[in-house]
Amino acid sequence: MKKIITMIALSVVLSAASVHAQQDPMYGQYIFNNSVLNPAQAGAENMNQWGVLSRFQFVGLDGGPNTNSAYANLQLPGQLGLAAGVYQDRLGIEESLQFQADMAYHARLSEKLRLSAGIRLAASNHKFNFRDLFLHDPDDPFFADNAKSGVLLNAGAGLLLSSHSSFLGVSMPRVFNNDLEVLDPGEIVFMKERKRHFFAYAGTNVSMGPSFMFMPSTLFKYAEDAPVQLDLNAVFNYGDVFSFGPLARSNLSDGWVDALGFMVGLMLGEKWFFGYIYEHPTNNLNLATKQTHEVSLRFIWGIKSERFRSPRYFY
Repeated sequence: MKKIITMIALSVVLSAASVHAQQDPMYGQYIFNNSVLNPAQAGAENMNQWGVLSRFQFVGLDGGPNTNSAYANLQLPGQLGLAAGVYQDRLGIEESLQFQADMAYHARLSEKLRLSAGIRLAASNHKFNFRDLFLHDPDDPFFADNAKSGVLLNAGAGLLLSSHSSFLGVSMPRVFNNDLEVLDPGEIVFMKERKRHFFAYAGTNVSMGPSFMFMPSTLFKYAEDAPVQLDLNAVFNYGDVFSFGPLARSNLSDGWVDALGFMVGLMLGEKWFFGYIYEHPTNNLNLATKQTHEVSLRFIWGIKSERFRSPRYFY
């Protein structure tokens, strides 16, 4: 069974001419690190932070997606912000490593409203482990050696409109489509086109008393020749210390919910934040796997006395 699933994963990697799966890493805790979606988020909070995040998708399914990342998000003088991250993603036999750096400028439109604009520079490398495949013909020369793509350069851009209680962001993290030419001893084995992705997201804070806050948010994702997706989160926060709420991931192209789950967030002292998400697939994938897990840990420092309250980071 595992060998069959590995071949299925390979078919996703190769991407048939008329079908393209979503090619950017998927996160549930984007509200903890929106800079992964939008370079305008660099320095958008009145704090500095660094963190790590790991997502184990479709646990039990051999070759299922696994993503690990480390990032930093810093404020700079002159209404500027800087964010940088390293993202390692694995799907089937494909492994990718991406480095990205964001720079943003935050212009105050009024006492309560701010507009941020950001740009991104990114470099990525892709490796295909053909030697891990189970082949009918083990001497097939096309799969005799692993293959690498070389370095791919790209750029991204985004906008963020935010107030003390709400935010709205739009972004295209990768502006240019890339034709991924995978080479094996000097010969092209196959080509995989990496499509642009468009993101739009929004959220707000609704006070429910002196200690309780309701923080709904949504994320819209679009890529050419891929299902249109919509994420919904409904998070409740108590005393800026503990957060909990349900989430749903919908496939709008086919008109059904792909996954349901919940998230938990906990402040550990004044500077550490731990986040966890569990997702249960509700589509046909639940025949092979029942769970997706995502964990994160953030360190926060340099919080200004006048915090710019925002549901982006459970503050």
